[in-house]
Amino acid sequence: MVLINKIVSKFVYDELPRTFAVFYSVGVLLYLFPMSRDLFLSMIPLSLLFVFTLVLIQHKHWNRQFFIFLITVYFVSYFTEVIGVKSGILFGEYVYLNSLGPKLFETPLIIGVNWIMLTYCSAAVMEYVRRRFVVDFGNGVKIVGGATLMVTYDVIVERVAPSMAMWSFSNGYPPAENYISWFVLSLVFHILFISLNIKPIGKPAIALFFLQMLFFFQILVINLINNL
Repeated sequence: MVLINKIVSKFVYDELPRTFAVFYSVGVLLYLFPMSRDLFLSMIPLSLLFVFTLVLIQHKHWNRQFFIFLITVYFVSYFTEVIGVKSGILFGEYVYLNSLGPKLFETPLIIGVNWIMLTYCSAAVMEYVRRRFVVDFGNGVKIVGGATLMVTYDVIVERVAPSMAMWSFSNGYPPAENYISWFVLSLVFHILFISLNIKPIGKPAIALFFLQMLFFFQILVINLINNL
């Protein structure tokens, strides 16, 4: 019983940032060593579901508006990605590889969850900034700021996505329209988030967002060192 209580204590609100830090540190180690890299890649979808579920458990208001947000962002983002993969117009010509799990229409089912997570967590960051600096900078700044955070995240992830077997662009690097489409779609989701008056939780969501960015940056550094 004592052991169970210790384990459960790692998943409460105040402890989640530390839990996420340990979780992603283990991920870096698994990626670092070639013998464990395949295991690491196979765990990517479950890892994403795991960490974001821990955040969602802490969310306080599971009302109609929140369900509208979850369902809308999932399906809009997923089918936007399907159109992008099929047409090559929205994000450039790219294909999804195998580490993101099961696909439908050549697009991983987990990708909609990723968009929900990024929108929620970046909105939490902007809400923290507003409260921390006691500046009522209005919804416009929160929307643009949240979308900018999501695009910044994407800039880092795009550099490591092929090596993590997530996706790959035909020319090796994403074109400008990829980031433009990311920004526009992120704006739409943040507008929806605010219009539904959703109140994100703080610490766990903020920690998850920045620890994921740090995690991908560390993967990038490992790749650069290995390519020297």
